[in-house]
Amino acid sequence: MRLQAEQMAERRERILAAAREIIGERGYEALTMRDLAGAARVTVPTVYNLVGGKEEVLIAAVQEQTERFVAGIEKVEAATPAERVLSVVDACTRELLRLPRYYRSLLQVLFTSEAAAPARAAVGRALAAQLARGVRDLRDAGELAAWADPEPLVDQLGAHLAFASMQWATGGLGREGLRAASVYGVCLALMAVTEGRSQREFERAARKVQPRVRGRANGRAAVRDAASAGGS
Repeated sequence: MRLQAEQMAERRERILAAAREIIGERGYEALTMRDLAGAARVTVPTVYNLVGGKEEVLIAAVQEQTERFVAGIEKVEAATPAERVLSVVDACTRELLRLPRYYRSLLQVLFTSEAAAPARAAVGRALAAQLARGVRDLRDAGELAAWADPEPLVDQLGAHLAFASMQWATGGLGREGLRAASVYGVCLALMAVTEGRSQREFERAARKVQPRVRGRANGRAAVRDAASAGGS
């Protein structure tokens, strides 16, 4: 019985690995059960039995991403509340950049497809839970402003990370741009509602990445100016 369970788990992992490869190379829309089964060296019924149809493959892929993201955060030994929050940002960007072609395709589906709504909600809950831990640490340390409501604050931080991720997925940000934009936006938001050591740490982190954010903004301005000159 145990051997059978191990064999099923191994086949399921092969299926998900093949799905990552196909999505990364051709995009989610090009994924078919026949191609997936062939790449995983299993039959089509096996794919349906162990994972499910195309939507279930998407959900399984997102669940796997979420588990890696959470595991990456839990490995971090944060010394301060600010480090706890920044470890969430780092875990997000590190996981996305681990398999960039795959995650670019996956995120575009995740943010634009109605079929992906349950998976999108699951990612949002996982991200919010990790950010909430950091915000609670700030509050418990007495460094979160008394007027700041943690719930909408966590929502805004999550929305910023989602926006930066989508910019990256659609080609608006490169590797370093994703890291810089994610850190910069989160730090600016938290500098407004923190004090003491945490505020200083967020300011220091924002200052560190600001040149990369400014350089990207200057690059966009140059492109706009060149386009305007060409059209006049």
